[in-house]
Amino acid sequence: MKRILILLAAALMATMVFAQTAQNTLVEDKFGSIDTLDPAQAYDTSSSLVIQNIYETLYTYKGSSAGEFVPALATDYKISEDGKTYTYTLRKGVTFHNGDPFTCADVAYSLKRAVITNNPQSGDWIVAEPLSGYASNANDALGKNATAADYHKYFQTVDNSVTCPDPYTAVFHLASPSPTFFARMLFSAASIIDKKWAIENGQWDGTEATWKKWIGYDLHNNSFLQDHMNGTGAYQMVQWVPGQKFVAKAYAGYWGDKAKIENVLINRDSEVSTRILNLQKGNADYIDLGARSDVKQVEGSQGVKIWNLDGKLGWADAAVDAVFLNEAIKTDNNPNVGSGKLDGNGIPADFFANQDARLCFNYAFDRQAYGQQVLLGMGISLTMALPKSFLGYDPNIPTYSLDLEKATQHCKAAFDGKLWQNGLKMTLLYNTGNTARQTAMEILKSNLEYINPKFNITVRGVAWPDFIKQASESTMPAYALGWGADYADPDDFIHVFYAKGGYYADQIHFSNPQINQLDQQARTETNPEARKLMYSQIGNLAHDLAPIILVPRAYPILVTSSSLKGVYYNPMIGNGEFLWSKVSK
Repeated sequence: MKRILILLAAALMATMVFAQTAQNTLVEDKFGSIDTLDPAQAYDTSSSLVIQNIYETLYTYKGSSAGEFVPALATDYKISEDGKTYTYTLRKGVTFHNGDPFTCADVAYSLKRAVITNNPQSGDWIVAEPLSGYASNANDALGKNATAADYHKYFQTVDNSVTCPDPYTAVFHLASPSPTFFARMLFSAASIIDKKWAIENGQWDGTEATWKKWIGYDLHNNSFLQDHMNGTGAYQMVQWVPGQKFVAKAYAGYWGDKAKIENVLINRDSEVSTRILNLQKGNADYIDLGARSDVKQVEGSQGVKIWNLDGKLGWADAAVDAVFLNEAIKTDNNPNVGSGKLDGNGIPADFFANQDARLCFNYAFDRQAYGQQVLLGMGISLTMALPKSFLGYDPNIPTYSLDLEKATQHCKAAFDGKLWQNGLKMTLLYNTGNTARQTAMEILKSNLEYINPKFNITVRGVAWPDFIKQASESTMPAYALGWGADYADPDDFIHVFYAKGGYYADQIHFSNPQINQLDQQARTETNPEARKLMYSQIGNLAHDLAPIILVPRAYPILVTSSSLKGVYYNPMIGNGEFLWSKVSK
């Protein structure tokens, strides 16, 4: 009977139309479209935002901090001395939105399901890596020659990775010590779903007999959780119209502080002008703005508030932008490198393997000009490829600033003077439509061509799918891109940018034995102070080696109606937002 009443209420809510925003309704006009409602499939910020408000993890973030945490579905946890066992005490009296009780069985099922499916388009690798010992799923990890015994052993590892000594204690047994595990468990893939409800609706039944068919399974396809939700969060789903809107309402049976606003409506409007107009007319409470220059369109508007416009709220970002310098470019039939030789009509494959060439490009980039042109003076420069709020960030590492004399000096020294004498011809690339990255490349081009008229540089945009393909195939000599945090730990940046096996480090063929050793030590070291020192050392080494050009980041702002209270920015919530339950009108 209870479930029928909930469904009837949902049907009524689905017919509601929100115009001028009501006191009990939060209306958000967003740019991105929700991809999936399944925590084990989601790997985009639009999907993560709704998942983080409907489902819950064992702990969550404290306010705007990416480094402070508060209990959610767990009330306490402890770590074994060897760093391989995490024991969580679970909260009692919690129910899912359909009334089912929350227990350790749901925790174990949720995490094992994520580890087992772990398809390449999902973020499941974040929880799979510490629990199974592999970032990839069983098929990819074991390979084509795997035997039935290999699969059985793999399943046993996953099955034993989460145990339940009692209904309110969850014990995680890691493949190796992982100081990043706690942070990974706050990612949306670690959201807890209702085991009973999921199995009843056709998901993996939790047994070894059926697990193989779910390995790498694309949960977009014929999966009940793709478009249905049943969490423990402060809000429950009412309706999702893909590409158009998402509707939620406050969950009356929520275990924690009740939501201050009853209803939430997320509209998708692709045009920033439409979003701005809706905010100015009072038809939206919060909007995705777009480019930083769009601030000028809302500044001074009646009923509109721009949060953190002066940066004094101290909100921290969790992303890094850079120009990546490829040290092993594929030159065959590659128009990006001209002749493929250092003859004035191209550059060779190992152009950026030359440290002087990398230093020349670093000193030729004008961060101040970029900050003014793109960020309107509202930005910060990083000393290393790590957000300022993360453990290990060292503000004392020197930064590169525009110095054409030093740029000239290093370009003259590169390749025993041949670069300066012969000149170069090459292409700098960015993803089409990203005007900020385009501007960064044009600034670099302008300064390099200024110091030597023999330098012939083209700036070219590439459509996103082809851009990613070219980056992976090493055909781009230098390209602008960024990285947003998957989990709030320095490993998610330092390993990615600087170390062997890291996503970007491998793409640009950068490898340094000392950095690699420090990185591996930091990935298993459980002492925060020791890790902090290691990351500082890596940052200093990376500065001297200059494998990338760090690009300034805008400090975060949010644009809302002036009636919205309690607004904060957490970089780990959606694309940088707030939990709906924390704001009021």
